[in-house]
Amino acid sequence: MQLPKTPVRKPPAKAAKSGGTSKSLQKALRILLHIGQSRSEVGITQVATALSLNKATVYRLLAAMQKFELIEKNPETEKYRLGLKLHELGTQAVQSRTLQSEAHRYLLELATESGETVTLAALLSGGVVCLERVDSPTTAIVIRTPIGARFSAHCKSIGKAVLAYLPEPEVDAILLNNGMPRHTPLTLVRIPELKENLAQIRQRQFSVDNQERGRGLSGVAAPILSSERRLIGAVGMAGPTLRFRGDELRQKINMVKATAERITGSFAYGPPLW
Repeated sequence: MQLPKTPVRKPPAKAAKSGGTSKSLQKALRILLHIGQSRSEVGITQVATALSLNKATVYRLLAAMQKFELIEKNPETEKYRLGLKLHELGTQAVQSRTLQSEAHRYLLELATESGETVTLAALLSGGVVCLERVDSPTTAIVIRTPIGARFSAHCKSIGKAVLAYLPEPEVDAILLNNGMPRHTPLTLVRIPELKENLAQIRQRQFSVDNQERGRGLSGVAAPILSSERRLIGAVGMAGPTLRFRGDELRQKINMVKATAERITGSFAYGPPLW
């Protein structure tokens, strides 16, 4: 009599490696960043060539990102651009910053008191980024820096207020990545001159730009520092140069310094989390 055969157990299937998914995600992010850095719509061939990717891979990843509204396809040109979902997410990311929410009431007071456009900035993603802007209700001339935009760090008072309190290697990296373009004859375009200016800012704890970014426009700013003298951000105001002279300039310097100190006081139990 034959004994029944013992069933052979198959070894458990190996879990799929996550490496393929990770590589696909990295490729998708590279494509997303490339489109974001392009100044116009781009086609599949352009993206594939620029990133050394297979066209079929590019097409597949673009289609996947379209489903989540991260990428849009122009039906007329058959080319791709960033989707509005990114703007929505970016706005939410900026608005969720603790520094912004804590500082808002002080910015409103400063804009009303000074009659100038007031901005809040911090170091983010290798640049000085505008976190908040409040326009004065009493003036028709405002400086409309978009929230989320980068300041020209070397020629704006609020940008220099941030640079002055960063380690020198970090300052060098920002200047290397963003450059020091000349906007007016008064723009500082040499690193030694700028670093001398940054040393003066640290000494007096405020910064000034006198038509360095645009003719007829000036500004003042002060750093927001923690109790340990660590940089949190900066607050500044800008407007027509005629309103940033003499006693009026000195008054506005005192205003931004006082506002920076009040914002610092909001973080008595520790700096904001980024």
